Amino acid sequence: MSCLIGISLLALLSLLVTTEASAQLPFGFQVETVVPDAAIPVSLAPVPDGRVFYAELLTGSIRVLKDGVLQPQPFVTLQAATSFDVAGARGLGLLSVTADPDFSTNRFLYAVYTPTPDEIVVSRFRDDEGIGVDEVEILRQPGDGKHNGGRIVFLPDKTLLMTRGDTGFQDLAQDAEVVQGSIIRVNADGSIPADNPMADSPVYAAGIRNSFGIAVHPITGEAIFSENGRNDDEINLLKAGGNYGWPLCVGNCEPPNAMFIDPIVTFTPSICPTGMDFYSGDTFPEQYRNDLFFTDCNTGRVQRIKLVPPSYDRVGLMEDFVGEGLIGTLDVKTGADGNLYYTTFDAVFRLVPPSGNETVEFAGMVARVDAEGGEEAVAGATVVLKQRIEGVTVFKHKTLTDEIGRYHFTGLQEGEYKVVTKKRGFQKRKTLVQIVLGEPLTDEVTLLDELP
Repeated sequence: MSCLIGISLLALLSLLVTTEASAQLPFGFQVETVVPDAAIPVSLAPVPDGRVFYAELLTGSIRVLKDGVLQPQPFVTLQAATSFDVAGARGLGLLSVTADPDFSTNRFLYAVYTPTPDEIVVSRFRDDEGIGVDEVEILRQPGDGKHNGGRIVFLPDKTLLMTRGDTGFQDLAQDAEVVQGSIIRVNADGSIPADNPMADSPVYAAGIRNSFGIAVHPITGEAIFSENGRNDDEINLLKAGGNYGWPLCVGNCEPPNAMFIDPIVTFTPSICPTGMDFYSGDTFPEQYRNDLFFTDCNTGRVQRIKLVPPSYDRVGLMEDFVGEGLIGTLDVKTGADGNLYYTTFDAVFRLVPPSGNETVEFAGMVARVDAEGGEEAVAGATVVLKQRIEGVTVFKHKTLTDEIGRYHFTGLQEGEYKVVTKKRGFQKRKTLVQIVLGEPLTDEVTLLDELP
């Protein structure tokens, strides 16, 4: 699905009505409207000093939130070609923004935009008290009116990844001589790293139709990205030199083909995945730490994925975090304040967790009985807490056990919970527990029996 993104300009403008977040949330979480009338805030870039920068797709402006307040003067306004200039060219504009990993010292911010309908540029700016100065163009590549990609993120080695769509010409995604239909990797100055898969080429992975989401796992340091298909969308683990199949293969290849890397998640029909980020703050309850959050512009959700430790290369659970009810969610990022910020076509929101003095915790271990009669930890088991009020389940909280079989929930409401523990190859266990304010349960041990 092309979304941004695949929605016509006329339809896009018709969506620009305030979309308050009334969808269900985990217990105690609240949604705060930070900017109620934003102009298509397509990309977010929080920085360590607490500010949040965001890119406006069609105006070309990078705006600044300081102390939760939109500053009157843009950081910079770029002269970007947009769908106002070229009818039907839905992949044009100011596409994304991100901060340098050393922003605290160098004050650099990077922006991706289309100065003309057939070019895509990455420029660097220096932050001078909220104003972008000293623009340096670090990259200029061929583009088109659609399928430009244009999301950027830094790896731990401080090289820069950028998603590139096939620009509407699907065969380019399998052409090793071009950048279209790929994810590229360059140094912060635009030069090509010596250890890229192909010498003197910025292409890091190929076979990609289009992508609006890419993030780096805080533990493994490896990237994960979304792919927007024609009828199927994907989430993939990024591998150096990997080929993701487009247009020869969509979703899981049938029959399997060793040339191509299958996704870890496929969405059929398409949902139009957009921005993504691993939660790296410390204010959310423990069960959300290092989880992947991503937005989608078809159903207007913020979804959550927990990957299975210790390799974090497969999905353990996936659920809605902010359910349906918003129009076109576009990006999500962890702010320096530890909250999650996300955007829709017309607003910027902040997700705030429950306060600690109103909540309790629940922790424990999942194990199996080994051949000697001892307890052996079970990693990657799903633990679901279903809060019950008068016998009715009203909230769910989910997590996975870590590599030593431990799990930890915080931010829970006092009350009765049904605890469901499950893992493939084992019998499901269900128990009831009572969690009381001031009396945390932190030593529960659940023993799973293997299936015969």
